[in-house]
Amino acid sequence: MKPIIREAFNITKDLGSVTFVGAVAVILQTNELRQSQDIDFVIANEISNEELLNKQYRIVQENKKEKKYTPRGYKIDIYSSRDLNDIPLQTIIDKAQAIPIDNKGNTVNTMSLETLIVSKFRANRDQDVEDLNRIVKTRYKDISVDNLRELTKNDTELKNIQNTLRFFAENP
Repeated sequence: MKPIIREAFNITKDLGSVTFVGAVAVILQTNELRQSQDIDFVIANEISNEELLNKQYRIVQENKKEKKYTPRGYKIDIYSSRDLNDIPLQTIIDKAQAIPIDNKGNTVNTMSLETLIVSKFRANRDQDVEDLNRIVKTRYKDISVDNLRELTKNDTELKNIQNTLRFFAENP
């Protein structure tokens, strides 16, 4: 098992129901390794710093910014109160998929394929474009236009996403 996926599983054991976004979601949806500086996840119920500290998580101030780390040293970003790339957190949670991570029946929750695509399209950073390309290369046939339509703001955004996905599919 990839170390970052093992850590995602440990976070799930530590904190309960979480849904992974970002690099972990890309890795789980494509089964391809990708580098990441941190592990991002959505949690339905806000968790206090005190609760994190009680679970051996570390919280440090760096450059006037609070950074959180798992007991095993991974940096984490927790989304519990603000939308992610204009996608409501509850939508991410409601549409989450449990992805098997081993042959023992263990799973980790991640963004659905289409939610991940919309999020990456809206973020539009270099890494997000790379991730979209990776998603298309491994999962293009699995993408549901109906699910994309539910998540996009309008027909224009849907068409732009479809054109981007088609471009990656036609230009390996």
